[in-house]
Amino acid sequence: EEAMVMSDRIAIMRTGRFEQIATAEEIYSRPVSRFVASFMGEVNLFALNAGEGGAPRWHDGGITAAPGALTLRPGWSGTAMVRPELIHFLAPDDGADFTLAGRLVAEYALGSRVQYAVATGAGTEVTVERPFEARLAAPAGSPVRLGWDRGSIHLIAEEAGDGTA
Repeated sequence: EEAMVMSDRIAIMRTGRFEQIATAEEIYSRPVSRFVASFMGEVNLFALNAGEGGAPRWHDGGITAAPGALTLRPGWSGTAMVRPELIHFLAPDDGADFTLAGRLVAEYALGSRVQYAVATGAGTEVTVERPFEARLAAPAGSPVRLGWDRGSIHLIAEEAGDGTA
């Protein structure tokens, strides 16, 4: 956080080489790799690839997409990054471009914000952040529905030689 506040530009290095050099906002919002995304704080990374007609095929099978919410070029494979503050808890009648059901695992008070861990049916854990005054009134174990919009996603193409995306 200090580097983001005090710097005009930030350089992220990995194994002795520059991974990304950019403004703090660009590195936080549009990282070039999974490594940079994770290095810059809490993040949700969802592996996906292009299915038939460019429709996203999520490796976490519980994610559903509204029709036309995202189209990928044929053969694309990589990661969709969504920062925790851009994921919302949805009421039963609420919609979003992307939705995912899960169970609330834990709540962590972090001063002015609250962080939530949500376990999905596919065994992944999603992190959600809300301002403290918008705290979720649900105990651990409660079923929840999460949602985010297309504008909240940053796509990271699979890195050469890195089969983790």
